[in-house]
Amino acid sequence: MLTTLLISGSEFIVEDLNSTKKDAQWIALPYVFSSESTGLTTGVVGIWSGFFQPQMSIVATVFGGEELEVHKFELGSDITKQKARTQGGVLGISGYKPPFSKRIFITALGSYAYYPNQRIYLNGSHNSKQNLKPKETFSLSPLQTQGYNNWAKVDFRYVLPIGNSLGDEIREVLPVIKLKRGIAVNRSNQGNGIPFMSGQTIAGSEFFYTKWSLDKFIKKPNLATNGLRVYVEHDNTDYADNPSRGYNFKLQYSQDFGFGESTQSWNSIEANYSHYFELDNFSWTRQNVVAFTTWSAYSPSWQKGKKLNPNSSNGILDLHQPPMWEGARLGGWNRMRAYDSNRFSDKAAFYVATEYRIIPQLNPMRDQKWNPIAIDWFQAVLFAEAGRVHGSYNQTLLHDLKYDVGFSLRALAAKVPVRFEMAFGEEGSSMWVMIKQPF
Repeated sequence: MLTTLLISGSEFIVEDLNSTKKDAQWIALPYVFSSESTGLTTGVVGIWSGFFQPQMSIVATVFGGEELEVHKFELGSDITKQKARTQGGVLGISGYKPPFSKRIFITALGSYAYYPNQRIYLNGSHNSKQNLKPKETFSLSPLQTQGYNNWAKVDFRYVLPIGNSLGDEIREVLPVIKLKRGIAVNRSNQGNGIPFMSGQTIAGSEFFYTKWSLDKFIKKPNLATNGLRVYVEHDNTDYADNPSRGYNFKLQYSQDFGFGESTQSWNSIEANYSHYFELDNFSWTRQNVVAFTTWSAYSPSWQKGKKLNPNSSNGILDLHQPPMWEGARLGGWNRMRAYDSNRFSDKAAFYVATEYRIIPQLNPMRDQKWNPIAIDWFQAVLFAEAGRVHGSYNQTLLHDLKYDVGFSLRALAAKVPVRFEMAFGEEGSSMWVMIKQPF
């Protein structure tokens, strides 16, 4: 699945020193992938960078898959067999500056999609056993069902007037990053500065909504959440979309108040720190970087062992438990990439990863005069990850970790990093097609 993770650790303006055209660029890329959840799926993604406002990015994709057999089930009734296919789309707009403010930037993301074999890990504890037998109708690790996975978020980001964002004009509030063949050439004095005395600091608030339907069952139960996130993040790198040196960190609090369609109220706290080390180049490379990240999460609201409506269909959930795609969770395109999305979830989580990223001199798509696809560089990546979830925030989080390793091929397309990657872990392998660096 391809999604639009458009929110960077920084807001910035890009100028392309190699382009004789205006800085606005666009690209359309077809893609194809196959998984047990979606079947063989094809799609096309469009990326627009610098249109309308120089700092803005727009990404849109539509996709569809082959027909797969699905089932409907009701206790005491026969199983009904049907056909369904993956289909949907995603739209994201990043970095829009409203006219009434010089420091507020808005990002809006949304997806409407149907999947014939969603894997919902209602029991995703560290020691849970993955059960992919199709006849296990009520297996909770995972519950396999066709259904919708629809979500939306609107993010308001305020650039604080500190560090490198002291001015009032747009090019003083936001750094102007000049790229030569996709690598920043005017940022040699940026990265690794004193926190808040240099770099960029953003205070943000995000309104979120997600709803998953379980269409395998006649009554079509669903899981839903909506609420508010608040966060502070600080970026002290040379180029937030592809850092070669420096660091960034983020502290975030999320709250579902239990309003509307929400399954129940919950909260969570997350903290993330990443660091980037630039190495000397080889004769055949343009950039040579080791990247490191660590992330942790905790849900104070989660009451282990106390059930939500124990006599109803929701009795499988603990009281004030975040849904498995929120809070302390691992698995998916950014953390523990060899595992299914949201494979592990619990009250607490810890994660650490490292990547070796290398951009070679060779780029067959370099000549923009004849090439309709604006590819500034290709990047080869090796990565390793480790993490676990647990019912308490204690030293157990550092023991008996899950591990995976993998490789990735990435490209800077229309000034947006695009990545294809394969990851391998103890439950098999996964393939992802994504945009943006994972950290």
